[in-house]
Amino acid sequence: MALLALFVAVGALAVSLKVLREYRPRPGQPTPAERIAALEERIRDLLYRVWTLEQQSQPRAPRPDVSPTPSEVPSPSMSTGPEPVVSAPPSAPEPTLAPAETAAATSTRDAVAPAPAPSGPAPSPRLDLEQRIGGRWATWVGVVAILFAASFAVKWSIENNLIGPRARLGLGLAAGIAALLAGLVLHRRRDVPYLSEALSGLGLGLCYLSLYAGYAYYELLRVGAAFGLMFVVTVLGTIVAVISERQVTAVLALLGGLLTPVLLAGDQPNERVLMGYLAVLDFLVLAIARFRTWSALNRLAWAGTVLLLVPTFTRQPEAETPVVRLALLTALFVLFLLTPLAREWSQGRRLREVDLLIVAGTAAGYFWAVYITLEAWRPILEAPVALALAILYTIVAGVYRRRVPGDDATVGVLIGVACVFVTLAIPLALKGPWITLAWAAEGAVLLWLAPRVATPVAAWGGTAALILAMLRVWGGDTWASPNWPPVWNATFLAHLLTVAAIVAAGQLALSLRGDQLLTTKPEVLRAVVWVLASQTLSVLLWREPSGLWPAGLLAAQVLVLGALSRLIASPTFAVAVPLAALMLLARVLMADDSMAKAAAEDLLNRYLVARIVACAVIGLAGRWLAGSGASVHAGTVGRTVSGTAGVVLLFVLSQGWTRYQNALLQDAKPGASRRGLRSEVRWRTQVGLSVLWTLYAAAVLAWGFLRRSAPLRYGALGLLGLTIFKVFVVDLASVKTLYRMLSFLLLGVVLLLVGLLYQKMSRERGAPGSPRL
Repeated sequence: MALLALFVAVGALAVSLKVLREYRPRPGQPTPAERIAALEERIRDLLYRVWTLEQQSQPRAPRPDVSPTPSEVPSPSMSTGPEPVVSAPPSAPEPTLAPAETAAATSTRDAVAPAPAPSGPAPSPRLDLEQRIGGRWATWVGVVAILFAASFAVKWSIENNLIGPRARLGLGLAAGIAALLAGLVLHRRRDVPYLSEALSGLGLGLCYLSLYAGYAYYELLRVGAAFGLMFVVTVLGTIVAVISERQVTAVLALLGGLLTPVLLAGDQPNERVLMGYLAVLDFLVLAIARFRTWSALNRLAWAGTVLLLVPTFTRQPEAETPVVRLALLTALFVLFLLTPLAREWSQGRRLREVDLLIVAGTAAGYFWAVYITLEAWRPILEAPVALALAILYTIVAGVYRRRVPGDDATVGVLIGVACVFVTLAIPLALKGPWITLAWAAEGAVLLWLAPRVATPVAAWGGTAALILAMLRVWGGDTWASPNWPPVWNATFLAHLLTVAAIVAAGQLALSLRGDQLLTTKPEVLRAVVWVLASQTLSVLLWREPSGLWPAGLLAAQVLVLGALSRLIASPTFAVAVPLAALMLLARVLMADDSMAKAAAEDLLNRYLVARIVACAVIGLAGRWLAGSGASVHAGTVGRTVSGTAGVVLLFVLSQGWTRYQNALLQDAKPGASRRGLRSEVRWRTQVGLSVLWTLYAAAVLAWGFLRRSAPLRYGALGLLGLTIFKVFVVDLASVKTLYRMLSFLLLGVVLLLVGLLYQKMSRERGAPGSPRL
């Protein structure tokens, strides 16, 4: 069931992104914006030609009979008529327009002909500080003062019992409606624009205050009646705002509509009534967006809805009727998703950053509300809801890209939200290591789809999913249990498949375009992903098997990585090989050290052999890496890895010999014989180390001559120098005569052979045509 849910999730995302791909223009094909611009250019050209023909066909107005002065009389070579717009040969007759062409020219004259002066008034200049204070601020402060005066008048009438409650309510509503209508009538007067706004705001304030007083103080209205009348005032205010084209009036009306549930809230607010009211109010905002492009209205509606609903859901997460709550939540979600997008679709322009935050915030808030509702009712539906939202946002991204070409930011946000929902659906539908595998598969699918879409979100989302999968393998999943056999369990299998998915995703990253990764190249991304896969595999091989199996498997990994460096030109291996070699050395020298100590009573034990093999494997992998040319640093890194392996091998051999001698001493019985054995062991240990270092230096020197490597030869000579110092300082002072003789004899023979070898090589190097060492 878990695997089926995984396949359904990945398949649904692929189908959704297929829709997005279909809306992407093909290579070489002009985008819709380019086609529209070309059509507009052609239409302007045609209209200009029609206007030119119309000007030539119209009779010229007679000139006033003014006798020019002699200086103003034009010469015969100069033309006395008006200069034509388009020059034509003198002999060409004036074109005669057909009736249809004449009608078309007449209808487009005002649009294309340069009129001498506009018929309407010129646009008002921008207000300076003085005009802003005197014209706008003074008007609005006056409105606030009148509202205070009205409230004081109501209080005075109550204290003196001048007017009854019904009369006060009626007078307040009448005054408010009259002020609202006065503002509507004055909106055509361009000389008093702020007075029109102020009167409309005053009317709305009087209506809201009167209805609230009728409910809270006079108790003339019930909750339902007050709610309905306040909503009617909100609708009237929005109608006046749309007709008068005043955004301030619409904001005030919406603000009053949002404050209505707060003013009329009881001790136990009804969740269904509140959500239904907000759905109707937000639908009104969507209707206003159909006529006016007031983005501030949608932002205010979104903020007010969130502030009203969050306390309600926090106080009571369990719904009495979950189906009704989910239906109303879905209605609000659709409204806030479509309101900013529909406005931009109709105008073909891009969303602003604030509107993008609303789109993303709507998705987050809706899923949070749905999650807390389903968690207490039907948790099994959480994953399908997240998957459905991912598909919805992907389809909306495709449609938006078609309607608003070139807005990659909005498309990227929509695709990013879809990726987040898919990532959330996986842990909600699956359990344990299958979540890890699903995230790795999601990352591979997104990297495969990334070159087929324009937005870079798919590439970065796929990389993030791969990192999440890697982190779960490292420490998120439960990988050890007394009831599970090592290696042969579902967790280890899922983790191996995760590593395979990460490797495949790294190869798919090569298909990405350069603009999808900012300054990162696809080869670099592949290298990073493959290094993560290598480290994840090292973690699996380290912790799952037991005994010497981890060391053997890690050695095989290092060997495979070194071999792959010769086959694949990638900077991956310049990082992966050293890291895997460090994991191998840490395993054999640290994790297995206690077992190596226990087996030290045998000179040649399996743990010592495992260490020697590990050093040999690391040296071979470093050599392969140095000769691979995988990157500019591959040679240096490979030689460093090989040299480190040689140093570690000398340490392993020396430690093995020392531990073997100490194990013999521990087996001895206490007494005088033990003290004599201790001195014997110390002598043999020192002599053995001298012999070992001498033979090791000789072997390294010979290998340096064969490989024509000066660093190897210098290293061997340095080790010989250290051995000479040890023989003359340590062995000469504290070693028995027999052992001292053997130590000096072997050292002298090796040094004579080294000197002879260098003399022979220097003579051959001096010969003409001899190769350089």
